[in-house]
Amino acid sequence: MGSKISSIISRFVDYPIKRRPVCFYRQEDFSSTGEPIEKDEQEGTSPPTEYDKLVNIFYTRLLNRRRHTKMMQEKNRRWSVQKVMRSYPGWNDMTISNLHSLFLLFDNNQNGMLSLDDFCAVLESLGDNSSPELRKLRYEAADTDMDGWISYDEFLSLVYYFNPPEEDNLVGLAKLCYDVAENIRFVSNLSVGEQLEYGLF
Repeated sequence: MGSKISSIISRFVDYPIKRRPVCFYRQEDFSSTGEPIEKDEQEGTSPPTEYDKLVNIFYTRLLNRRRHTKMMQEKNRRWSVQKVMRSYPGWNDMTISNLHSLFLLFDNNQNGMLSLDDFCAVLESLGDNSSPELRKLRYEAADTDMDGWISYDEFLSLVYYFNPPEEDNLVGLAKLCYDVAENIRFVSNLSVGEQLEYGLF
């Protein structure tokens, strides 16, 4: 009985109880006090097995494949932007990127298509003040397959030709989109102090 009481008392006296730290790393990489062990300090480390070599080869190839895919996607994106810019003279890469972002933002059904309501919401966000009748008329003319939806290509064409260009000059909605994109470019090139000076915060 006395030994039990003395063991309970010794627990209170030895407070705080020292335990090995809980970690989600390999125990071999830490000392008994929880401090990390340097690689050269680890004793008895074995050379990598064939499995370890295969895993390293796999991850190296996977990383190279991802880099290649990313590079090709970037190349294709630049090529497609240049192609679109040739199709719509007067627009630049910022205008096309901004319109693409708006298209994705207002694609409420996430099907890569815009309904008439979605298109009207895009125009409202751009600050266009055309009449609902004109919007509907232009939208129906752009919907070439008559399914009630417009694709991204139809959307670009609709926005560009919403007000037909006059003597190769942008007018109406196409000019508005260009101006909005240029404003975005201007603001993005400002420092934080300049943005504060302009009252953008």
